[in-house]
Amino acid sequence: MKKALKIKKIIIKTKKKEESLGWNKVVSFLKESGVKCVKNSKLAEAAIIIGGDGSILHWQSRVDCPLLGIKERKEGVGYYTKASLGDFQKKIVKILEGRENKDYYIHKLSMVEARLNGKALHPALNEYLISSGYARKMFNCIIKIGKKNFFERNSGIIAYTPTGSNAFAGSAHAERMEWNSEKIGLAALAPYSGKLKKGGMFFDSEKILIKCLDDKGEICIDGQKSRLYSLRRGDVVTIQKSKEKAKIIGFSPSFV
Repeated sequence: MKKALKIKKIIIKTKKKEESLGWNKVVSFLKESGVKCVKNSKLAEAAIIIGGDGSILHWQSRVDCPLLGIKERKEGVGYYTKASLGDFQKKIVKILEGRENKDYYIHKLSMVEARLNGKALHPALNEYLISSGYARKMFNCIIKIGKKNFFERNSGIIAYTPTGSNAFAGSAHAERMEWNSEKIGLAALAPYSGKLKKGGMFFDSEKILIKCLDDKGEICIDGQKSRLYSLRRGDVVTIQKSKEKAKIIGFSPSFV
């Protein structure tokens, strides 16, 4: 006798414009399992993101429910994806029929949020990169933390999360954090001078103000082209730890 499903409505997302072989396999399996595939994320009890980490970063703040990432290509990056096309069936069954905190886990991951001149931007699961827009061009800014001001010259400022410390920030030699840390980090990309040339900084609930001193700059959220914002001289970016959490499904008590 088949077990009753604990999750009956799932939304499926991918960054690709066309449905892929992986997409069709997942949809067919869900239908065979008695799951209804919905298009409205507000009706979904869980989300399945097909692709790699880029797809997770694109969709995670666009859906309200816990999500499972299914890595579609072997050569893709899959830090946040906890299933593949080779094992997704048995892992989906664990979610549909199993018990939370035993058969599967919903990890609540820290995010960082920002405002540009007071206007809220999308929260970041990995990082915000505040820069001139070109790695070859120096970015000049003032960082204000409490009552202290620091004049910084570098190729960019990276405000990153604990899991983001393993991504772009980690590639820039930012100090790694435990995945479940409650802090956010600040590091400089190719620092030339300033406080961050001596090393990164970590924050709990403090607000960090970054004032652009160049005629042009940009903010990039989680490396997504669809989330680029222009900066002008005098613009102020305010950064702090977000109260929101990303809900990523995994199959171990530890996310890593």
